[in-house]
Amino acid sequence: MQPDTLQDIYRQAAALAQLLSFAEVCSLLRKSRSGVYKLMASDPTFPRSIKDGEARSARAFFVASEIAAWQQAKLATRDAA
Repeated sequence: MQPDTLQDIYRQAAALAQLLSFAEVCSLLRKSRSGVYKLMASDPTFPRSIKDGEARSARAFFVASEIAAWQQAKLATRDAA
């Protein structure tokens, strides 16, 4: 088995899902932490977070493409109205 070249590793990394921290999602949506929590509780279409561990205090991340798709869907429903 041939070892991966640096270019192969870069290609594999680019194919991985980009993760956003909770703070980055807050900044992106221009909402406070409590505002994002309210959005998570009230909007069933909002993307679910990924926990970085089993602990209750583990960091939460969101998949960037899912946040972008959610925003696009919200814009589409606004434009259709």
